[in-house]
Amino acid sequence: MKRQIRVKVKDAWHIVEVDDPPQYPFQIVVDGEAITVEVDAQGISGPPRPSRPAPAPAQARVVGLVGITQENEKIIRSPMPGRIVSVSVKVWDQVEPNKELCILETMKMEQSILMSRQGTVRAVFIRPGQNVAAGDPLIQLE
Repeated sequence: MKRQIRVKVKDAWHIVEVDDPPQYPFQIVVDGEAITVEVDAQGISGPPRPSRPAPAPAQARVVGLVGITQENEKIIRSPMPGRIVSVSVKVWDQVEPNKELCILETMKMEQSILMSRQGTVRAVFIRPGQNVAAGDPLIQLE
């Protein structure tokens, strides 16, 4: 039996459809991301179902867009146009691949822009509220 439930994830409400789960906790998929859900036994009629630990994910999935680089260039560029919501790095920060550089709002959606390579931040060319085009420089590495 399938059920539709309304869930709140990161301040946004979503309607999700789930099968009657055979065990708790169970996993649902919201906007393409698997989320483990536990249900409080209070308010559930009948005996509570046994709880089993959720299986460990095979590999952590990094969510976001990767900044653009060309060949050995030390400039990380915006992969798409939008408005900078926040900047997560500052000059002299040591950064690794997949570290968040900034959050970019485009078409009323926020996207994390991630590092494409390792390095030390030498310059930050963006600030919150600034509009950027695809290919505009975000940061420079040393």
